[in-house]
Amino acid sequence: MKWDAWSVVFTGLSLTSVTSVVLFFLVAINPKDAAYGSRPLYYAAGSAILALAFNRASAWAARRAERLVP
Repeated sequence: MKWDAWSVVFTGLSLTSVTSVVLFFLVAINPKDAAYGSRPLYYAAGSAILALAFNRASAWAARRAERLVP
């Protein structure tokens, strides 16, 4: 049961990272301050990498949970 919980946690973190990608991309499109520069695009790229990593971690934890079920 422990690995099922980790799978849910990683899925939640992945979805949160996807949401932050959208948020930072929208800030890059319509910034409130010109001083932002290209920083929101860097943050969006970093969040996209984290979303992919958390997605893979979730899949790994789900596979591990399936192997442990008798």
